[in-house]
Amino acid sequence: MAANFISVVLVAQESGPKKALENAGSNEFMAAMGGAKSGLPFFIFLDPAGKKLADSNVVPVPNKPTAPPTNIGCPAAPEEIVAFGELLKKTAPRLSEKDRQTILDEFTKAAPKR
Repeated sequence: MAANFISVVLVAQESGPKKALENAGSNEFMAAMGGAKSGLPFFIFLDPAGKKLADSNVVPVPNKPTAPPTNIGCPAAPEEIVAFGELLKKTAPRLSEKDRQTILDEFTKAAPKR
């Protein structure tokens, strides 16, 4: 991942005593990027100029083909892992297929057993 992305973590949507942990402006940024109602974690992929390439609202809603896709969150279900793989293809075209598969395999290994 580090060869293709710079990760920035913003703390958002905290409540109660943890509200002070939020990064200033994080909720507004998340909303501006389409994640106000997406839940956490919410991934946003930006190009070097700060233009949005994609976000993690890409999981189709079963039996509702016209519904807007939902947030992957932390990819755990098979359809979420596949959707995250498609995000990697879209946002990191130089990422090798082997490296992409390694990342997806790590999500698969970490996913709760059903």
